[in-house]
Amino acid sequence: MRLPLPTFKLFALGAVVALGAVGVIHSRMVGETESAVARSARYDVAWTGVAGRLEVLQLQKAVASYLATGRQADADQVALFSQIVDGRMTTWDSGIFQRFLDGSDKRRLKFDEMRARLRAVETDLSDLDDPAVRSRIVAELDVIAPVVDRIGADAYTVSVTQAAAVRDELRQKQRLQNRLILGLIGAGALLLVIMGGQNRRVTRAHRAATQSAADFAHLAHHDTLTGLPNRLAFKNAFDDALAHEADGAETLAVLAIDLDGFKAINDLLGHATGDALLKAVADRLSRLVERAGPGNVVSRFGGDEFVVLLRGGSTATGHENMALEILAELGRPYAIHGSTVVVGATIGLSLLNRIDDPLSNPMLDADLALSNAKARGKGVVLEFEPRMRCDYERRGRLESDMKSALANEEIMPFYQMQVDVESGELVGFEALARWRHPEFGWISPDEFIPIAESSSQIIDLGRAILWTACRHARDFPAHVGVSVNLSVGQMLRGDIAATVADVLAATGFPASRLTLEVTESVMISEPDRAMRMLGRLKRLGVSIALDDFGTGYSALGYLRQFDWDELKIDKSFVDNLGRDPRSLSIVRSVADLAGQLGIKVVAEGVETVTQHEILRGTGCNVIQGYLFGRPEPIDQVHVAMLRSLASAGGDTAAPLSRSA
Repeated sequence: MRLPLPTFKLFALGAVVALGAVGVIHSRMVGETESAVARSARYDVAWTGVAGRLEVLQLQKAVASYLATGRQADADQVALFSQIVDGRMTTWDSGIFQRFLDGSDKRRLKFDEMRARLRAVETDLSDLDDPAVRSRIVAELDVIAPVVDRIGADAYTVSVTQAAAVRDELRQKQRLQNRLILGLIGAGALLLVIMGGQNRRVTRAHRAATQSAADFAHLAHHDTLTGLPNRLAFKNAFDDALAHEADGAETLAVLAIDLDGFKAINDLLGHATGDALLKAVADRLSRLVERAGPGNVVSRFGGDEFVVLLRGGSTATGHENMALEILAELGRPYAIHGSTVVVGATIGLSLLNRIDDPLSNPMLDADLALSNAKARGKGVVLEFEPRMRCDYERRGRLESDMKSALANEEIMPFYQMQVDVESGELVGFEALARWRHPEFGWISPDEFIPIAESSSQIIDLGRAILWTACRHARDFPAHVGVSVNLSVGQMLRGDIAATVADVLAATGFPASRLTLEVTESVMISEPDRAMRMLGRLKRLGVSIALDDFGTGYSALGYLRQFDWDELKIDKSFVDNLGRDPRSLSIVRSVADLAGQLGIKVVAEGVETVTQHEILRGTGCNVIQGYLFGRPEPIDQVHVAMLRSLASAGGDTAAPLSRSA
């Protein structure tokens, strides 16, 4: 049936109008596709590059703020943005941004050099109180920032170029499709098919853009290896928990977890095994904490450091039990790449307690508890106590004051007499470091020596004690020597042989009257290097003593490896002389063995006449302890020497003078 002409014209006009409307709608959809793809492209390298530039700028601002104010809050900001920048650099060196870096050899080289500088800055951030370190950090950041800015700018340029190419391609397709629409005005069915296909492409582009944004959001808040929330995500969860805790409905706890022995496994079995072990640990933690209740969070801060946030309605006892359960679970064997791997854990636990402790901050307090737990021997759960914060602040104060203390001679050697076991004649002194702090009074060496070791000030401290001891001992009688202890840090950092040679030359003290004491821990750390350093010291003409002999695991083996001049029997054996026959047997055996090897034996910690009399018959050569005198400053040492020489018939005593 033929339509009347007016009707056909109306139908044709309606079809034209409809097809025109379809064309307009289709063109708009093409434009939306172009916009979606362009946004997806910008989410790739441009967004990541801009974020890196901003984060480095924030780190510079945080450092500047700390340098201006010195406040702990600003120091915390420095630490936070340092971790964020480190995470950003890890993101840059993975995925599509890594391909962008590798697209230019020059760009890759600049990135690697910048990353190395950044790691050096991260190491220095632990010592912000040192002016030299602060200057170095600022200088390094001034070098790092332009490189990050350049790479970020290049990323944006590349991204924009790629987006432009996509838009050009889409415009070409759009023009082609518009021509098809105009040419196929009478083929409505075909046009509908084209529209349907385009609709599917729009949907796919939308899904791709949405997924790309979701992937980047996930990457910014999760650890790439384990998939656990990272430090930033944990901080967000912690802040949210604090906000909800204000109503008192929850007992909030944070667990800081370090794996014991992970480094050895990583070094011996390889990084692939180490990574697999970290994933297995993350899986166990996640399953265990998830069963404990909703709202709990397991995160990995980096390396073998995991942090757990416990929320819910649990009590403090419940959180402690959960920590013990985690400790036991992580200690079970792991099947990794066909091998059985065992690793332990140490946990610091902190409960939010703003009533009894207004400064309570579980994130920081758990880390302090972890540090204390590791210092006590690892493999335990230790709950935070407010005194730990005081100890940490005191440690920081002592570390900060140590440099000025050395310059002001607040740290000085005290001297303890060493006498011949048979005649009682004075034969030497042991120089022992002592620190009189202007505010805290006398600081124990057991407290400030580890601080010097960890803060790299042990080199300056050791040199100061050695120099002062040699300068003082220069005025002792010719037959009286001095012994100075060398720490692990002195032996393994810097050239100790050159330092000793310089001190001997500067003070004019004879090398033959100087004895350097080392402990077995020096030999355990890096035995080959330690042996080389001891050999160089020996060639200077000084004597070398093995201190605390008998307390280690391999002491006899060291007698074979080096030509020792002196063995010092530890005080723990001398204490039991007269009460424990086994201690006497050990002392006699050591003295007999040393005698056969031509090594002098010194017994430490002699406090009673009975111990002195027993040691006379053991073969020991020299003894020292409170029986003959406590460690004393140099002005008292001269008086003690005069008394000792007088009691021994001081007609042969050389004239004594006070040290300059």
